[in-house]
Amino acid sequence: MQVNLAGYNIDNSLIRKLNTETATPEVISAAYARISRSEKSITELREQALKELEKARRSNQKIIFELGHSSVAEHSVFNFDLIGISRLLTELVETLRFASFTEKSQRYVAFSDDFVIPQELENTFLKPLRDEYIQTMQALFDEYKESLQAILEYYKNNLPELKKSEIEGKAKEDARYILPLATKTQLGMTINARSLENLLRRLITSPLAEAHELYHLLLQSVKELCPSLIRYIEKEDFTGSFDASKLKADITAIPFADSPVHILEFTAEADDKILAALLFEQCTNSFSSCLDTIIKLDNSTKKQLWEEVFENIQPWSKMPRAFELATYTFELSMSECCWSQFKRHRVGTIIKQKAYLPNNYIFPPIIYTLKRDGKWLNLLKATNSLKQKLAQVSPELMPYARINAEKVKILANMNLRELYHLIRLRADINAQWEIRNLARILAESIRPLAPYATSYLCGKSELESLLLTSGKGLTKT
Repeated sequence: MQVNLAGYNIDNSLIRKLNTETATPEVISAAYARISRSEKSITELREQALKELEKARRSNQKIIFELGHSSVAEHSVFNFDLIGISRLLTELVETLRFASFTEKSQRYVAFSDDFVIPQELENTFLKPLRDEYIQTMQALFDEYKESLQAILEYYKNNLPELKKSEIEGKAKEDARYILPLATKTQLGMTINARSLENLLRRLITSPLAEAHELYHLLLQSVKELCPSLIRYIEKEDFTGSFDASKLKADITAIPFADSPVHILEFTAEADDKILAALLFEQCTNSFSSCLDTIIKLDNSTKKQLWEEVFENIQPWSKMPRAFELATYTFELSMSECCWSQFKRHRVGTIIKQKAYLPNNYIFPPIIYTLKRDGKWLNLLKATNSLKQKLAQVSPELMPYARINAEKVKILANMNLRELYHLIRLRADINAQWEIRNLARILAESIRPLAPYATSYLCGKSELESLLLTSGKGLTKT
């Protein structure tokens, strides 16, 4: 066996010092593209691609675009600093499944008065609306700073046992509910060439000027560096949807339900199906035969099998893929603040409702304790008025004026393996309070449907306690 480190990502300032045309991701893609059709070793293929860059580019073009083997482009990876984009635009960017994002967190960082002013408002005749927009945004940030200070003082006086960093964290995570989606942020993005193409098409298809600006900046960054990898980047007419206004059915606003979690569909007999899949892996029988075997077992035997399945489980353990056979469809309601965390679990199928209901919000309990809810409601009223005026310019501009406290509806389909990951992270004692509550309700809703498979479906902190109490302990600190 031999392992060669073919390449790795380094800071661009170091790459520029190389001052060579071959310092491009294209050569790796070209070399790997030839693996399936060449007798040469990978090392030889890489050396050849480095020596013959134009030939490598032609090879990429033929294999990726003419023969349709787009996966070759996934070997070329880019790191981008996205600075000064709105929280609203991050939602479009972070919908990509095959990319990595780390965003400046409103939970850990106090934000300054910095927000995106949509380019669509730059026309002279829209100056009064632009002025109102800026005034409303500034009012939100002023209240954010005042609320942050008030919460800090309250926690200092009433929770003296907490560390300074803990007090500051709790205050920031609650004060941010008043911030608008127009708030500027920054994020680091690691993305391969194939996913970058998908992102570019989404950006140019968006009606937002901010999305178009990001499109051109990203394209400018990579087009000259690797022209053979970035090709399908034009606006798409395909929407994959339909015009809901053509329906005669009643689609008027229905208020949010009290519970944030409603299970719409689920896999019946999930416990038996997961055990059957684990049996299927180890024998030559059909899955139907394996399922029939499991169904016929008595409860005592099944319980023993499940104990063996979970033996030596640790907080960092990944569930086996057999757990993916159990799927659940939920309708969820949460604040924009909670959604900004939930959306990161992109492996599941997650659909956010584009239409919003007015006057549906979640204020942190501390806001009522401090009697600031009146001020927040007045600001919410002001943003609702602003939204109506923005909609007359373009409905797509309305979300800039939404605040983190406003509710959204989510349709989510997730398998049990992904739910283990989500709940392990989000139901942990250190998670933000709203998503922690949501994750715990999700877990409680699922447990009766698969009581054995969900035996350890809980937050990391709860699992650690459970393992210590049971005497199994932790094998790693």
